[in-house]
Amino acid sequence: MFIRRFHQTLIDANNISIYLHWPFCESKCPYCDFNSHVREKVVQDEWLQGYLKNIRLWVSIFPNPKIKTVYFGGGTPSLMEPNIVSDLLEGLDKYYSIANNIEISLEANPSSVEIKKFRDYASAGINRISIGVQSFVDKDLRLLGRRHSAKEALSAVEIGTNIFENLSFDLIYGRQFQSLLDWEQELQFAISLRSQHLSLYQLTVENNTAFGKLFDKGKLKGLPSDELSRKLFMTTNDICYSNGYKPYEISNFALDKQECKHNVNYWKCGNFLGIGPGAHGRYQLNQKRFSYESIKNPETWLNKSFNEDLAINVKKRMSDLDHFEEFVIMGLRLSEGLSLSKMQKNFGKRFDEKILQELISLGFIEIASNQLKVLQKGKVLLNYITKELLT
Repeated sequence: MFIRRFHQTLIDANNISIYLHWPFCESKCPYCDFNSHVREKVVQDEWLQGYLKNIRLWVSIFPNPKIKTVYFGGGTPSLMEPNIVSDLLEGLDKYYSIANNIEISLEANPSSVEIKKFRDYASAGINRISIGVQSFVDKDLRLLGRRHSAKEALSAVEIGTNIFENLSFDLIYGRQFQSLLDWEQELQFAISLRSQHLSLYQLTVENNTAFGKLFDKGKLKGLPSDELSRKLFMTTNDICYSNGYKPYEISNFALDKQECKHNVNYWKCGNFLGIGPGAHGRYQLNQKRFSYESIKNPETWLNKSFNEDLAINVKKRMSDLDHFEEFVIMGLRLSEGLSLSKMQKNFGKRFDEKILQELISLGFIEIASNQLKVLQKGKVLLNYITKELLT
């Protein structure tokens, strides 16, 4: 299969996003497979210096880029003191050009201690907060291993709404013993809070998690059937759409013009640098695209950063085929879909016409104005559709 080398116009090499990974949590949630760690003590000033050293090292690779988004993820970045966040942002401003309309997000837990930091985070430069609510039902929060209460979650959303210009919160559905009616009522309540953005994820049982180990032993009870999972997904989309929340990505919903710019950059195959233990990155340099994963162990990552090392575990130059598959996989997640003309221009590639017509006849996709979109019926089978198109 021939794939033309992609044009530089597909990616703006002069614009990047920065992801800063804070790897520490107070406890490990049973469903979480992110690179998060529990430590009795974290010397935050040491971590500040480690991040700043790592940022300076990247400057030698990207001397003149403009940062369009910054995202503090984790882990639990709201365990960071606001002055650490402020100093990190000042460091980025010192070494990089900053876009005038930059989006700066921080993930936060809704505990009473972390809520008290919200105003200081805003003063530090955070203009978008993403709160890990996960549920407004106390018994489900306990099943999910969360340390906050439903009351604290509601308080965090209400306080955050008055402080930040853009607020998002996460909910997990498809939880143990959750009925369709339970979720409909909870989602309607969540929508009534009128945050700018919602991230709504079906519970996924991942390997090497506490839930994964229970599942393997047949001890994780009350999970939804495939049919109930389908209904939960469809209902989620219907309720959000009817209340003005556009499903701009398969798990993300936003009011008009309130999409998360940082995540959209991921899905559109933009440049992003991941800084911190286990952080991933993708970037284009001299018309070559690279992917990398940082060292996961926090202490090893920090020591290497202090020793003027980027602390990368795996780095790979992406082939044209890798980039094409990334373009398709990511693009299909977006409600705006894939530009077939851009695909042809940049990769010299077209999908098999017979497969396209079959997927159209099944009501899984549509093609209009040379844009391929996955319809709601097809979103439930997104992995299947992606596999068929890439065959």
